[in-house]
Amino acid sequence: MTDSAPTPRRHPGRGYGRNAALLVAPIALGLTLAACGPSPVDMVEHPVTTTPSRMAGEELQRAAEPENSCADDPAPPEFEGTGDRGVRTDEPGVDAVEVPRSPERILALGVTAVDVACALGLQDLVVGTSGLPRDADVYLPSPLVDLPEVDTSGVAPTEVATAARELTPDLIVVGGDDLDPAVVDALSSVAPTVVYDSATLSWTAASEMIADAYGRPRAGGDVLLSVIEQARMTDAAATPSDTRVSLVSVGGADGDGVTVQAPDTLGSLMLEAVGAGRPPSQLTRDGERVPPLPESPAVGDELDGDVIFAVVGGSPGAEDDAREVFASDRWTDLDAVGAKRMFVVDRAVWEGAGPVAARAVLEDIRKSINGIAPDG
Repeated sequence: MTDSAPTPRRHPGRGYGRNAALLVAPIALGLTLAACGPSPVDMVEHPVTTTPSRMAGEELQRAAEPENSCADDPAPPEFEGTGDRGVRTDEPGVDAVEVPRSPERILALGVTAVDVACALGLQDLVVGTSGLPRDADVYLPSPLVDLPEVDTSGVAPTEVATAARELTPDLIVVGGDDLDPAVVDALSSVAPTVVYDSATLSWTAASEMIADAYGRPRAGGDVLLSVIEQARMTDAAATPSDTRVSLVSVGGADGDGVTVQAPDTLGSLMLEAVGAGRPPSQLTRDGERVPPLPESPAVGDELDGDVIFAVVGGSPGAEDDAREVFASDRWTDLDAVGAKRMFVVDRAVWEGAGPVAARAVLEDIRKSINGIAPDG
């Protein structure tokens, strides 16, 4: 039997969505964040310096704790009765698909699908994954990270279907960025398949769609609203608008191994969301770089700011690359480095795409933006 979602105050998959979608690029589009809380001077005098590990000789800011990332209890199913129900799906494929009301074996393909399952406490229902970053275990628990992988890129559709079938899912959710339509057809032959937009700029809309497919649209909306509230709290506690935040990617880049972080990454979007100031050469809006005004000429190195968040990890040689950058003259000459206001953060988190990663980024910002880094 096909049925649609009940409609209390709002359409459960979309009423919250009109609020939650304001998170996309960035949260600040839907918020007026208050500028209050302790001053940067106060925070510098009483810095937060507790960090559990190191990367390339530097203390690693790690707000994410894998064992505590997922909800302790699963969000309860929101659709009573038997049979299937219709949900939205993205291209390539049809506009809607019939899915179980309360799926019990989920094949979560793509980092957002896994992240949302974790946020909703459905990690025990996930039977397989794909597309997780190399260092996903820094913020996702081992039971999720260690699941079988079903590769959907560069693999023959028949092989994808065979790998999926071995896991006997009753629902497949797959990221659709450049996804081969033949792969979607192959997956659909195994179980109902919902496709979502895997672009980071679309992570909140994708989270909505995924939560709906999982049969928990209201719970998914609540999760996204909690990210909005955390952004408000981060702004109130840390006054990020008072600070020019430099966000750079270390390692895995051309040239000297360090570049300004792309504007459409989760970290950039969260800095926008809390209204953080940025150096003129790093200004972003809605996930795009904003050229500095003519009357704002570059002063000093484009990598510098009042504080630097250095995104590291993601490749086998990431630590060696970072160590080389951190020892370079260009790096040691940066004012923020000399002032010990440089913080190393995880690439898997800051380039993630989902509510669990977003919460971890916001916590990294709150704990570090006005602090002094420990000795490296």
